[in-house]
Amino acid sequence: MSEAVLRDLKDGLCTLTLNRPDKLNALNFETFKALAAHADFITANPDKVGCVLLRGTGRSFCAGNDLDDLGGVFDESDNSRFRSMTVERLASLPMPVVAAVQGHCLTGGLELALAADIIIAAESAKFGDTHGKWDLVPVWGLSQRLPRRIGRAKALEMSFSARFYGGRDAETIGLANFCVPDAELDAAVAKFTADVLANSWRSSRAIKKLIDDTDGLPLRAGLAHEIHRSEGRGTETAARLAKMRK
Repeated sequence: MSEAVLRDLKDGLCTLTLNRPDKLNALNFETFKALAAHADFITANPDKVGCVLLRGTGRSFCAGNDLDDLGGVFDESDNSRFRSMTVERLASLPMPVVAAVQGHCLTGGLELALAADIIIAAESAKFGDTHGKWDLVPVWGLSQRLPRRIGRAKALEMSFSARFYGGRDAETIGLANFCVPDAELDAAVAKFTADVLANSWRSSRAIKKLIDDTDGLPLRAGLAHEIHRSEGRGTETAARLAKMRK
């Protein structure tokens, strides 16, 4: 039996690849157990992982929750919060998290992508929230993360209509940071993650924490938080400036 989620760590980039291509990488309990285990690894190795990449094998990122899995019998660890907690763990990782999306990115798959800080979409991407088609309500964060990313009105449009939005549409509404032709997706992801890793890992993590910690605060409160909580200059600052001046 193949692994539900593959993990590869190279030069600071930890790639987690959903590996159920015959099911369009639909999410079952085994997938979540694997994601949780990989989150454990990443959390335990902050000096080795500077950026996390989420992606899917085959023609789709993730078609959503495996509907065949909804009525299954799970072991004790599969309580009502385990899956949502796993998505939250990925979203709460201190380092930048990037999702590379091709093909389907629907419902639970969209919730997984929303755990990423950056979404890079291929033109073939199909984003959608189909909870309403199955008489379901989000429990993995969509009701909070989607409107924060694209605004309340657009989020409600996606959820009420259950329509699909292509990669270019997702870029236009701010769901995807940018969209590229399918043939260029791998190169675009490699370039972006390399840029991230070339910068100070400490800076990226501190900036992410500042933004997350002040989300929802009034401007003045957020500014005060930054003034008093910012880590400012790091141990690499002098060396990086000296290198630039050469």
